[in-house]
Amino acid sequence: MVIFMNKLNLNIELNKLSTNISNIFIDKYMPLANGEFVKVYIYLFKCVTNHQADISVSSLADVFNQTETDILRALRYWNKVGAIMLNTSNNNTIDSITFCDLKEDTTCDINKEPPIESHKNTDDKIDEKKEAINSISHYSCNNMVDFASAAGNKLAHLNIETRTAYTPQQMKKFYAQDDFSMLLYAVGTYMGDSLNPSDASTIAYFYDTLHFPSDLIEYLIEYCVTNGHKSMHYIQKVALAWAENGISSVKQAKTYIDNHNEITYAILGAFGIKNRTIAKCELDFIKKWTNVYHFSSDLIIEACNRTMRKIHEPSFKYADSILTNWHNANIKTQDDVKLDDQKFEQTQENKNVKKKNTTIKAIANNKFNNFHQRNTDIDSLESALLSNNG
Repeated sequence: MVIFMNKLNLNIELNKLSTNISNIFIDKYMPLANGEFVKVYIYLFKCVTNHQADISVSSLADVFNQTETDILRALRYWNKVGAIMLNTSNNNTIDSITFCDLKEDTTCDINKEPPIESHKNTDDKIDEKKEAINSISHYSCNNMVDFASAAGNKLAHLNIETRTAYTPQQMKKFYAQDDFSMLLYAVGTYMGDSLNPSDASTIAYFYDTLHFPSDLIEYLIEYCVTNGHKSMHYIQKVALAWAENGISSVKQAKTYIDNHNEITYAILGAFGIKNRTIAKCELDFIKKWTNVYHFSSDLIIEACNRTMRKIHEPSFKYADSILTNWHNANIKTQDDVKLDDQKFEQTQENKNVKKKNTTIKAIANNKFNNFHQRNTDIDSLESALLSNNG
């Protein structure tokens, strides 16, 4: 069979060893999903249609060269959008998967969350909370330095709770949701222990108030724990900073972390600083350059390089003086820096010319040149002396 699509010819050779994927899945579900999630779904669908029994999360991780956490994220995603149904045992571990019959009128809303009516705020409070979050100044994220403390201060100043304490009745509604129960199990696995009611309430806050999807909450916990921070209070600070920066997916979180780590490492490299993490006072300078001055990384590195050429040692303070001058002069690009350098060189040249002219004038007017010289004819004087002697 040949299908013609503009200039693209599609050919197929039918093989008995094939897997039939629903067109509904291809048209409605696949375009919205992460590519890695799609691969997991198709592979599992092949396994179930071919009655393959030796399947586990571990074996799937080996097949796709991923972590078991990545596989679990994919399964929870497909469960959330209704493509599969995860069946769990009493200890919340997945023991079976059922592929759902996708209908023509099926809608795939990946952002839909089950409502918790008893906990919803009024529209005014929701708008106020969003406004408060949007007004928090930006913070860098490097090696898990506590960059979100001011976020909590800002929210506290506006008399807005940075974490809602859910009642047992409200938490009971969360526990009734399979997605949330599995999320708590995953978080407990990362933390190395079961969650106490306070920690579970914090996860509910991420889930219900910050509207973080389950996979983002898992990545948040994984990221913090991997970097040595199991304090739920600290994790909450990081979550607030992510929410303030509009992060709503794992991909956005990874990009955010990579971008901010990149500039910090580049600065330390330009200064020749190795084998240590950045100090709090140094991080404050970087926040100022990136989040207040909004300088690009190349300009910041240029300032660091100029610092080393000028004083031959790393100095965040000296680099800050350069960048502050550029900020005050509205210098934003490398071309602006070159133009400013040319103006500076021209100014210095004009100063040197002026200084030279001043020096010449001073020499011309010194006390030796001002002394009244005698107008004596040496030859006549010599003749007169000879005549007298004769």
